[in-house]
Amino acid sequence: MKKILFILLSSLFFLTAQEKTSKTPPAIKCVVTGDEIDLDESSAYKDGKVYFCCAGCKMDFDESPKKFSKASNFQLVLTNQYEQTSCPITGDSPGHDHHKAKDMRKTMVEGLSVDLCCPGCLKKVNKSKDKFSMLFSDKAFAKGFTLKSDSKSKDKM
Repeated sequence: MKKILFILLSSLFFLTAQEKTSKTPPAIKCVVTGDEIDLDESSAYKDGKVYFCCAGCKMDFDESPKKFSKASNFQLVLTNQYEQTSCPITGDSPGHDHHKAKDMRKTMVEGLSVDLCCPGCLKKVNKSKDKFSMLFSDKAFAKGFTLKSDSKSKDKM
C-alpha cells in the first residue's frame, strides 16, 4: 500500500512540476549578450522592437542587425509582437493539403513551444544540431511567424 501511495504521489509531483515549467514563459534576454534586458534600450526591427541590456549592445545591433537576426526573431515571438501562424519548416498550417490537425507536432526551443505541421518536420528538427537556428533563421521566421495584428501587443513591453 505504501509503495502504491508513493508512486501516486511521485507521479502527481512530477506532473505538477512539469505543468508549472511548461507554463512559465522563457525569460526575455538581450539579443547580443543573453543578459537581462533593460526596457529603455531598444531598436526597431521587422515592424517591432528588440530589447538589449545596455546602450553598447544596442549600438552593436544597430551596426549589424543581420548578425543577431535569429535571436531577434526569437525575441519578437517571446515579446508577443509576432505569433506563429504556420510551420517554420514548410510554411504549411495544420490541415493544409496533406497535413491534418491531428498531425500537428510541437517541439521546445529554449523554453518556447513551436508547432510543426507533421511528423516529418518534427523528425527533421529533432535531427538538427541547431534547432534554434533552424526554426528562427530569417527564412524559417518568414514562413512560420507573422506580425500580430493587435497593436497593443507592442505596448506590453
